[in-house]
Amino acid sequence: MRTVKRSDSRYLFEPIVTVSGGILGFELVKKSKNNEYSLESPLHRSDESAKEKIKDFFDQVTLASINADVFINNGFLLSIRIDYEIACHIVNNAAMRKVLQQHSYIRLAVSEYFPEFSAGEARPVLHALSRDCPLWLDSFGEGSTSLALVMNEKFEHIKISKQFFWQHQGTISFRKIIEHLLPYSHGVIIGGIESARHIEYLKGSNIQAMQGQLWTPYNQEELIRSFF
Repeated sequence: MRTVKRSDSRYLFEPIVTVSGGILGFELVKKSKNNEYSLESPLHRSDESAKEKIKDFFDQVTLASINADVFINNGFLLSIRIDYEIACHIVNNAAMRKVLQQHSYIRLAVSEYFPEFSAGEARPVLHALSRDCPLWLDSFGEGSTSLALVMNEKFEHIKISKQFFWQHQGTISFRKIIEHLLPYSHGVIIGGIESARHIEYLKGSNIQAMQGQLWTPYNQEELIRSFF
């Protein structure tokens, strides 16, 4: 892995907040070229090659390793989003698999457009990934994600997308969907929380955590200063 410093300003740690107000963990995201960030932006910009995406992933895992004490001492998890190209690279890279095994707080959030999510796929890459690192299903309700996928695969947490939440927030059907997902994971995380009203809509829902622009992300220095 390449050298990444604690003061690297290219990445932000977005809080994943429990319903009780605590922190379940963070999602590690890269700022865009205009120095802004967005949780619900595409996983990778269209101008990034597979090689660039893999380099970004290496940087993220390196940052996760550098800041290990923050996550271990506080019991935080760290989610890193991946797509199929990154997943294939991990499966074929013994050194990377070993790093993931050694850092038990890291979670891989699998893209909603993962090709193996299609019906009838054998999912060898997904299954290989799960042997080295717990997986989260990212952006449920978009792409090829479905209840059938959740029922047939093992995802530690399921993250419901901003668009899906905004479309169905406050409805009985949305709460029923959450209840259907719960038996197949350790908990449901809701994305796209941007106001106190969004939290109101979730009252009474059996979710574990929330994520969104309502909570300010941390840069590395702030993360260390706040939790080390």
